[in-house]
Amino acid sequence: MEGDWPTPGGPRLDRFGPDDGTAVGAVVDAAHCCVHDRADRLSLALEADGQPLSIALWRNLGGFPAPDPYRSTGVEPMLGRVFDLAEAGPGDAAQVPASGEVRWRLTLTAHCRCA
Repeated sequence: MEGDWPTPGGPRLDRFGPDDGTAVGAVVDAAHCCVHDRADRLSLALEADGQPLSIALWRNLGGFPAPDPYRSTGVEPMLGRVFDLAEAGPGDAAQVPASGEVRWRLTLTAHCRCA
């Protein structure tokens, strides 16, 4: 399913609010993101020449798993643009070249308010 940020499938993905019984995930066609917690921030930037790059977002506000739901959030840099390789279209999957080597770099930058 495709949709517009920040509500591509209905529930908002840009806020980690109170439990609402939802659990959603999305692949964002971007190689950089920033997670904000009030004045603190964590930036992630992914680089890999010739590879499709994206960011997976997970937000669980008590919607998963069915017997014992919990709260969690996740930000996952990805080589590729799909969760399941069987769903990959042209240019969606990372490819290992004939050299057998793929180089990538993940840069994490923390911006914390000093107390």
